[in-house]
Amino acid sequence: MPVKTPHHPFICLLAAIFWMVAAVPARAATVTGLYEARVPVVDQSSSARTAALQQALAVVLVKVTGARSVPGPLSAALGDAAHYMQQYRYEQAPPDPNAQSGAAPALLLWARFDPRVVNEAVSAAHAPLWGAERPRTLVWLALQDSTGARILPATDSSFLMQALTAAADQRGIVLLFPQMDPVDRAAIGVPDVAGFSADRIRQASQRYKPDAVLMGSITPFGAGQYAAHWQLITGTQQETWVTPPGDEVVTVVDGVQVSADRYAARYAIATDAGDIAGVSLVVQGVTSLDIYAKVLSYLSGLTPVRAVHVQRMAEGSAYFSVDAHGSLDNLQAALTLGGLLAPADTAIATATSAPAGTTSIPAQTLLYRYVPGP
Repeated sequence: MPVKTPHHPFICLLAAIFWMVAAVPARAATVTGLYEARVPVVDQSSSARTAALQQALAVVLVKVTGARSVPGPLSAALGDAAHYMQQYRYEQAPPDPNAQSGAAPALLLWARFDPRVVNEAVSAAHAPLWGAERPRTLVWLALQDSTGARILPATDSSFLMQALTAAADQRGIVLLFPQMDPVDRAAIGVPDVAGFSADRIRQASQRYKPDAVLMGSITPFGAGQYAAHWQLITGTQQETWVTPPGDEVVTVVDGVQVSADRYAARYAIATDAGDIAGVSLVVQGVTSLDIYAKVLSYLSGLTPVRAVHVQRMAEGSAYFSVDAHGSLDNLQAALTLGGLLAPADTAIATATSAPAGTTSIPAQTLLYRYVPGP
């Protein structure tokens, strides 16, 4: 990681930080297994394996590009899926409670593909690339059906929960669900979720520390049909949409699919995008070596960031110059993932962060603050 500093005492500080960075736990929503997939396979023959590897690669390409299906220019890669594969194995699928007695367990093929080779194919196809840092999304889902009105809890094991988690796995995003324990029930009810009571939901969501909050209201609409209203809150952004009447599972899953679409549009980086260099970044609240190490490690690990140049520390603020791939919007969106950093109050930061004898902060500087946490 490039570092610039004119002061010898600061060099000693940085040396200590570098020893600490490796041990600092990340708070970013890092998704694992982006380049892995499990798909059903009829048997262990070479022809069945070839078909399953193609399906598995398609699953991976959907996750890493942020698209709902494999982008057209990448379709040719599916025909040579073995070229991208690192390893594979066969597994027995978990028991199906609905299977007939005595039926043989289903067979799965697990495959892991080479991230470097896959990324090169994505780049060659000029498709976007979505890194592993993704919003942890807390889902408040109000359901009204034949069993009554309720909020879907984390302990639910119904077919709707299975559909939601399967859709999230398919798109490579992390979903959280409320416990709906006495704390949650005292804070929020079905009318709050169905009515998008944003303030109450934000307050009730704080205990889960999500990066984003998805609210959904699923209501009957004729025989066997359901409609949905959704609101996605990411930072200060609020987006709403309506799912037209349809099958209950399809209606519920639409909340995950559209959320993933919105995330990909914000966080995925076009592989032929230009680079930006020398972006000034000031982080307030850096009052200890431990905090400095956390911030430095976090910045260095973000997908858009190519290099972090340390400038100085002064009056509880850390000054950086950041080189990044993609747009300034890509960088700003990534900075707040995981909750380690939040936008700072511009007026306060501008007034307090320039120490005596130094120049003032340029107007285009990105101003953030460290958010204490585990």
